[in-house]
Amino acid sequence: MAVPGADRTLAGHQRHPSYASLVSMYIKARVSLLCTYDSDADAAYIYLEHPVPPAAAERVIPFDIKDGMFNLDLDTEGHVLGLEILGARKRLPHALLGVMLDQNQEQTEQS
Repeated sequence: MAVPGADRTLAGHQRHPSYASLVSMYIKARVSLLCTYDSDADAAYIYLEHPVPPAAAERVIPFDIKDGMFNLDLDTEGHVLGLEILGARKRLPHALLGVMLDQNQEQTEQS
């Protein structure tokens, strides 16, 4: 099976013998991410590391985009822990926001 983009490499990098199979694996893989949404604050958080221990975010990199603000949380080694999205209703796809709201409802019912 041909994998789109499998014949391309990044500039300056040597092609690995199993490049096509790795690309195929990455395309097929689905990584579950924990996403939360606070409707009162209109803020979403996408966890790339979970759970995030208290005070684990050594550095927060804020960046603004019109009608929304984003914060990248980094640990002491510079790894991204998660992404906070303020003004989430305007920034996130409605389907994703709906899933996040459903997850919040399920968690509330289980508590």
